[in-house]
Amino acid sequence: MDAYHGTPGFRLAGIWQSFRELPLWLQAWALLILMPLNAAGFLLLDTFSGQITALALVVVLAVNLPLMWLHGGMNKDMSLVHLLAWVPLEAALLGQLAGLWGDDYLTPLQWAFTLTVIMINAINLFFDIVDAWCWAQGDRVTLHPEHN
Repeated sequence: MDAYHGTPGFRLAGIWQSFRELPLWLQAWALLILMPLNAAGFLLLDTFSGQITALALVVVLAVNLPLMWLHGGMNKDMSLVHLLAWVPLEAALLGQLAGLWGDDYLTPLQWAFTLTVIMINAINLFFDIVDAWCWAQGDRVTLHPEHN
């Protein structure tokens, strides 16, 4: 490997290219729906739903960003982190809607945000379960042109 291939810029470009290798609909899902919705939790940190959503996102980013760096791209092992973060998030938010914990009163915005996060992350969990199953069955390929 030459000196260029070991540079952070090359690694970042590889991670971006890896993301671009995903199907277009999945790129749109991640960039336009999943990430902005979960990041919206930071705008609602005065609420239980916002705090728990932001916390789950921080956990996912804290683990998956180093994994992407390590692999030099997208790998199905990232789905395991999603399972560890999104499943408790779903349980916490469902408990919030059921009145078991969290804010005593949900404004219409809080209720809509909480329900939307539950629905979107439940859809994403389906993809994560499939990817985690494939990873457990030995599909450890990193999505990157140099690895394909």
